[in-house]
Amino acid sequence: MFKKIALIIFSLLIIIFPACSFGAETNQEMDANYITRMQNEISADISKLQVSIEKELAEIKLTSTDIQTRIAELAVLSESVSEDMAAWGYNEEQREKHLRVLSELSIAYSAYEALLQSAANLHTAGQFDLETLADIESPDINSSYATRLEILKISRGLAVQLFYIQSRLHKLKIELAEAAQLQKELKEAQEGGKALDTPRTHVLDLEESRINIAISRVQIRDLKAAFDKNVSTIRVLRRRLEDMQGKLTFSQKILDANLSKIQERITELTEELETARKALDSANTSLMKARSSLGSADVNILTNASASYQARSARVSYWGYMVSMLDDEIDIRREEQEIWRKRYRLFHDEASGEEIWQIRDESASRIAELQRQLEGVRTMESTIIRNIESIEKSLKTEGLSSTIQQYLIQAADNQRKIISGVVNRYATFIPEAIFLMRRLNTEANDNLSALKVAEKVTSFSKETVMGFLDTELWNGEGYSVTVSKLIIAILVFLSSFFLSSWGSNWIKRRMINRFKASVTAANGVQRIVFYILWVAFALIALNIVKIPLTAFAFLGGAFALGIGFGMQNIFNNLISGFIVIFSRPFKVNDIVDVLGVQGTVSDIGSRSTIIKTWDGFDVIMPNKNFLENTVTNWTKSDLRKREILKVGVAYGSDTRQVEKLLLEVTKSHSQVLKNPAPFIIFRDFGDNSLDFEIYYWIELRTSSGMKVSSDLRHHIAVIFAREGIEIPFPQRDIHIIENNPSSNVEKLEEKKQPDDSKDIKEVDNA
Repeated sequence: MFKKIALIIFSLLIIIFPACSFGAETNQEMDANYITRMQNEISADISKLQVSIEKELAEIKLTSTDIQTRIAELAVLSESVSEDMAAWGYNEEQREKHLRVLSELSIAYSAYEALLQSAANLHTAGQFDLETLADIESPDINSSYATRLEILKISRGLAVQLFYIQSRLHKLKIELAEAAQLQKELKEAQEGGKALDTPRTHVLDLEESRINIAISRVQIRDLKAAFDKNVSTIRVLRRRLEDMQGKLTFSQKILDANLSKIQERITELTEELETARKALDSANTSLMKARSSLGSADVNILTNASASYQARSARVSYWGYMVSMLDDEIDIRREEQEIWRKRYRLFHDEASGEEIWQIRDESASRIAELQRQLEGVRTMESTIIRNIESIEKSLKTEGLSSTIQQYLIQAADNQRKIISGVVNRYATFIPEAIFLMRRLNTEANDNLSALKVAEKVTSFSKETVMGFLDTELWNGEGYSVTVSKLIIAILVFLSSFFLSSWGSNWIKRRMINRFKASVTAANGVQRIVFYILWVAFALIALNIVKIPLTAFAFLGGAFALGIGFGMQNIFNNLISGFIVIFSRPFKVNDIVDVLGVQGTVSDIGSRSTIIKTWDGFDVIMPNKNFLENTVTNWTKSDLRKREILKVGVAYGSDTRQVEKLLLEVTKSHSQVLKNPAPFIIFRDFGDNSLDFEIYYWIELRTSSGMKVSSDLRHHIAVIFAREGIEIPFPQRDIHIIENNPSSNVEKLEEKKQPDDSKDIKEVDNA
């Protein structure tokens, strides 16, 4: 029973782990604190089990000589076991169990002996030659990049090793529990408790359980040693990176060499792409022939023709995916060339501040795109695995001819080639591209933090500057305003801006965290408090420099005039802003549509509201537009949005099959909501096609309607090609109607007859 439970749990771990590790391919290397914590936890778990292990193994001899002796003894027992079991009075079921346990025990001893004789270097991912870590007098950018990449690879290997160690520890705990239970049953039987039906078999069971404990102990020991070795390597590599800081070089020669190397790879990929396209054309031709041979027969009914069609359809899918993958890799390699050029400019401080900001923002956006692309590859892998399972299920159908079996095996092999030749390549070059893009993003951030604003006074001497600062601008009764006083007032006034911002933000945080106020309401209060504090600090600033308010009396008339003419729109927007904040027709992160502008509300200000459009632009919308125009709030009560995808198929297609395939493709997409469930409508008999519409819902916060519809079209194109369903193009029939020749002759004769009335008129005139 324990063995079955252990096998089930271990199998589930094996199934779950690849999916988890695939999603983590794009992560940075493991954090040092996390590695240390996991080392300590593993060591603690092993220590906890040590006493139990020693207790169980105390009664069994495990030297190499003892093992060989025991294997020989078991061989002798196997020869006489049939006669022994007859003497013991075993029934048929007990005989089978005893023989099985005896066989498993011999195998376990042999496995343990082999384990002792071989070096246990299991699952050591990315072992690095420490001899290559000798100090380099002038380390270049490539050595730094290679070191970081090696750290990333070994970190991924640590994740795999950690999984195996934890799974072995779990298995060991189950084996210890099983041995304890067997020993308890034997002890109870010896003390006069419940008698055992097969005590000799029970003893062999206990011995097998103990040898399995010994095997797990050795495996865990070796896995832990490999894990510790990789951890030590990572620490050495990180120290090596620290030593490189401030010593790196990045010459034009290195840049040219890197660009040349990438260009060579692009050339290889281009040649491979050309070959793949030819293979795709050939596969499509072969598929058309298979479709012609199939005729009107059902593809799902296994015949020689349908099986041949499935095999060729899988081949078309493989080459189609291969062409797409090669196109993507070529684009990414070209992008890598541009990344190295940007890294060169950043390294040599040749990039302007604006360019550095652009590099940082674009690289961050591109990293997110590549991660989404990797998620799409994972979805594609799941679809292909389901296809393989379907084909293997068909192979189990009884009565299949050898020809049909051969075609189905070819179809399954072509589907597996998609995973090995396409998915695995995606899982290699996309994470590397993400890693390189992250380096660019990090370097851009480092450059931004190092930028300094330098001001140089070159045209005036110190005396001239001081004289300028003491220049009197205007004076009045008991006061005079100089340049220095005005500058101090401005500085204090600007400081008051930051103090007001800090104070109002503190109140905003207290409202949200303490009083659970909404973000929109908190923003409104924050802005009111900000203006109140700003005015108060401004008055304090004027008092500090001894400038009375009467000094600005002459500005009052101009200010009032400005409000009357030029500032009425500003005050209109301010009032509208407070109405919007407190009436709350929408809030931050809502998706709205106003005056044709669609996007997400990123900020609600006192004068304007910022809407981030789907194109990534920030649109600053005056607040009065939200009161004077209709505002559509897509997410005020519901975050779901219904999408419609129109599909046309050729006349003669099986409409039920088309509906079934479209529904299957839609439901399998990870970003299509399960509730409400998608459905298919056979809309119309169109001029050129049978028109279907797919209705499905997506989550606006996490999904892009265009991206989802694009993915669905890709999947529909592939599955229609596989099932032989044609997507038609517009066509028109022209009917030519010939005229009656006899009627044409009659008309011609009528034209040739003389005009009698004209002749008569001419005679009269004469």
